[in-house]
Amino acid sequence: MPLSVPWDPSNQVYLSYNNISSLKMLAAKDNWALSSEINQVGLYTLEDDKYLSFHMEMLVNVDAAHAFLLLSDLRRRPEWDKHYRNVELVQQVDEDDAIYHVISPILGTDPKPQDFVILASRRKPCDHGDPYVIALRSVTLPTHPETPEYRRGETLCSGFCVWREGDQMTKVSYYNQATSGFLNYVTTNVAGLSLEFYNTFKACEKFLLDNRNDLAPSLQTL
Repeated sequence: MPLSVPWDPSNQVYLSYNNISSLKMLAAKDNWALSSEINQVGLYTLEDDKYLSFHMEMLVNVDAAHAFLLLSDLRRRPEWDKHYRNVELVQQVDEDDAIYHVISPILGTDPKPQDFVILASRRKPCDHGDPYVIALRSVTLPTHPETPEYRRGETLCSGFCVWREGDQMTKVSYYNQATSGFLNYVTTNVAGLSLEFYNTFKACEKFLLDNRNDLAPSLQTL
């Protein structure tokens, strides 16, 4: 059964809302189990039905609003995530929603790289204590059909929740309700789970720290 939903501009409010709410519901589950912790980076897993979901968490000395801006632009993800080879902004739907075409490098024994068409929805906190949210899910677009060059991958629900934890301290959590294809190619692979996750997330931390002084004008409104 396909995980992608057709992108319909007339229904974009519902699709974006559902994208955000799905990630919030995944994050709110109370049966996450701590699988490993390396240098204060925690890896949690959750098994239900046909999915292996995972959640990583770390504290970073970066302003939460700044981290939100840096992580919500998927075009910058190849700077820290080796599982993203190239990211093209296909459509800027509105200020907080965009559709991207993601290409992953060839990994393992697969002769083709994978590609994904992803709706990214971001939202600022509604109330004190709420996180900044960046939600990702696969959509289908007539302009970007499957091609022989790539093997089309899909993600049902993934993304970041970013909490302000005090003066210039931010908790960054990443979630993925993973199917085997997405897990293997875009985020990490199951073999060597803990170390691979740790290395990717530490690269994310370095990216945030290296760019924390890049003051964007839009930061003033967050």
